[in-house]
Amino acid sequence: MINRLVRRLGFQQSVPVSLIDDWHIPAPKRSSIELAPREGAASCRVDQYGRVQVDGASWTLDLTLAAGARWVAASASDRVAQTLTAPGVVETTVQTPSGPVVHRVAAGVVSGQPVAVIEIENTGGVAIAVGMVARPLQLDGRGYIGEAAIDGSGIVIDGRRCVRFETSPATVTASDGASGDLLAHMPAASEGASSAAAKCRSGGAQAAAVWPLPHTATLRIVVELAGNTSPGAAVPSTSDINRGWEAHLKQGMRVDVDDFEVSEHLSTACRSVLTMWPEVQDTPSAILAMSEMGFGRDAGRFFDLLERCDDDGAVLRCLARWAQLGEQAHQLEDLERILGRLAQAAHVVAGSGGEPAGAAWLDDALVALGGRLHQIEQPDVAERVQGFKTAVQPIEGASDQLALLTKALDKRGVWPEAQMRSASHYVRAIRALVVEDTGTEVRLLPQLPELWRGRTIDVLGLPVANGTMSFGLRWHGHRPALLWEASLAPEAPFTLKIPGIDAGFETSGRQGETLLTDPGWGSAS
Repeated sequence: MINRLVRRLGFQQSVPVSLIDDWHIPAPKRSSIELAPREGAASCRVDQYGRVQVDGASWTLDLTLAAGARWVAASASDRVAQTLTAPGVVETTVQTPSGPVVHRVAAGVVSGQPVAVIEIENTGGVAIAVGMVARPLQLDGRGYIGEAAIDGSGIVIDGRRCVRFETSPATVTASDGASGDLLAHMPAASEGASSAAAKCRSGGAQAAAVWPLPHTATLRIVVELAGNTSPGAAVPSTSDINRGWEAHLKQGMRVDVDDFEVSEHLSTACRSVLTMWPEVQDTPSAILAMSEMGFGRDAGRFFDLLERCDDDGAVLRCLARWAQLGEQAHQLEDLERILGRLAQAAHVVAGSGGEPAGAAWLDDALVALGGRLHQIEQPDVAERVQGFKTAVQPIEGASDQLALLTKALDKRGVWPEAQMRSASHYVRAIRALVVEDTGTEVRLLPQLPELWRGRTIDVLGLPVANGTMSFGLRWHGHRPALLWEASLAPEAPFTLKIPGIDAGFETSGRQGETLLTDPGWGSAS
């Protein structure tokens, strides 16, 4: 009771060092990967060994394997490889004497609640035993479990069911910590215990479950990230979750460059922006990225953070872009929420001369933002915003930034530092390379990277003012062929150019194809 009260009051408890002094405590050399369902309602982290920790929890769920008589924890194996299967499954492969075992984690939703779905697939040649252990550790240090109870349905930690089993284990066990590390004392599957419980006033309680896993079989476990799920609720596979993400991301900007992993990195970056939370100072960049990739309707969840951002120019720019590229039906209610901060930013910008610095799109975006403000009956702020004149700053260096961001990705396909910030910058760098828009004029591929020359390029679902744009580039010897289609409001003015390849091309046609002039780059790749 006292321990629960302490946790409810927000005090951090940790198991004493003396209790776990001889335990196996991993020391990851890489940063953990954060996973969350859309809108980031709750999250978990996965370390390089596949250990899972729910955000804010004081315990981890660890994998251990027996390919024969001896148990070996995944975190103690020297043959572990990990990758992020875009856009959102962390896959950790552990090599055992019987062959590889694949551990996957993805964040999804079950019965309306955010969860982490864990799968263990035996891709080796013979049956093995799989153990999952709830331990009083965090990924970066000591944790705390005062009470642990386990049965065929799952694990209860400190009075709350946190882990749900899809398949009843062959046996379970629990420990109060006095007998040592449960990873080193795993029961045999033949023991057949159906339930167990343990308490430890020092916070060293543990619980473990064991399953036999035949060749090619897959075990699935659900870790609840927030509220409790219904026992009979359907649980998606990690493949289902990835397919869901792929379908969702098709509603926004997609970019594919032949022989480059732009599409995969962009989908990972987009998922990060849609699920993670930025630092306060990075919030305007995150809103810009979300708007420019076509998901501005989700940006409202960042507005509480935007209230605390003290960069008035950045606040004004991101809200103007959000209004320009978004859908009116999704914006008016959110705009009323952020009205006070927007009015303050507009007041400061006006006091500094009324010429906010920004890209060529900002003038049109300010007009769009003013229009939304008129719709919520805020004429004074609307007229002030629409009266600003942009001090245009050309977008430069996007190709170099993309190269740096791509180089910064680790072997798993994630940014080891500042994932959300890097993801936002990646989205915006890709956007700057494929289009420069001013509202009425759309310039395709204004900064074509040298390595993209001669490559097939496809860009789909690109949000622009008044609609969306898709185009493709194909090569016929030295000459590129451009195919395009703009889905715009009927009355919207439109001019299309492609200055980075053919400075003489210009059209107001909303769809078509044309063979451009030879840009003089030599033979196509």
